[in-house]
Amino acid sequence: MTVRIDTDGKIATVTLDRPERMNAISPEMSRQLDEFWAAFDQDDNLHVAIITGSGRAFCAGRDLVRPDAHDDEINRAARSASNRESAAANAAGLSSWGPDKTWKPTIAAINGWCLAGGFALALSCDLRILSDTARIGSMAPKRGLLPGGGQVQRLARYVPFGKALELLLRANHLDAHEAERIGLANAVTTPDDLLPTAREWAEEIASNGPLAVRASKRAAYEGVLLQTGFADGMALESQLYSEIMVTEDAREGTTAFAEKRPAQFKGR
Repeated sequence: MTVRIDTDGKIATVTLDRPERMNAISPEMSRQLDEFWAAFDQDDNLHVAIITGSGRAFCAGRDLVRPDAHDDEINRAARSASNRESAAANAAGLSSWGPDKTWKPTIAAINGWCLAGGFALALSCDLRILSDTARIGSMAPKRGLLPGGGQVQRLARYVPFGKALELLLRANHLDAHEAERIGLANAVTTPDDLLPTAREWAEEIASNGPLAVRASKRAAYEGVLLQTGFADGMALESQLYSEIMVTEDAREGTTAFAEKRPAQFKGR
């Protein structure tokens, strides 16, 4: 299994376990994550989820090195485009289920590289705790792609707008302390303290009234984010993602990455 699930009391810990590929998301991992989030949402015994990665990365994004990676993502985008109402909720991203599809709290324990689709996954969690060795950010435009999975919509709402644009347009990444300074990280720890801290936070949350916790999360998201055009923004992002995925530049960007060479973009 490329996704490990461990449960202890009211807390589930999800570990992306493909360290040889920096936990890059494969179709199999996406399916396993879908299944977990759907089950977690319905399990009355589980109140909080922690997601982390094995090895030196949280998640480096979707796996661009697979020969069929680009065609697979085009097909995923096309499926989203066929149902814009669903796309508004799901966006063009890693899976149809995720940390943002449940009112139960989720914590990203980010232990290393957290890029592209991994960044989208971290942003979709409610809380982000970073190791002081972590690097976090969107890399999509370097591959000729639009940052999908809600990266644009969430980042523009979570940090100062200019800083969001800097991250998106430069397609660069931040160290953990800068992420904390701008409010993208809730806390920074040593590598050894990362999971214990995430566990401590999860236990504290799980000790509170579960209905009150879920209602608080829902009120925050629906009252602040969704009422300011978040769903419409996600629908637009999904539409643009679908359009970008079928361009020559998008295929060139992912191919160049897999071949470890600079991309030669042509603007078409």
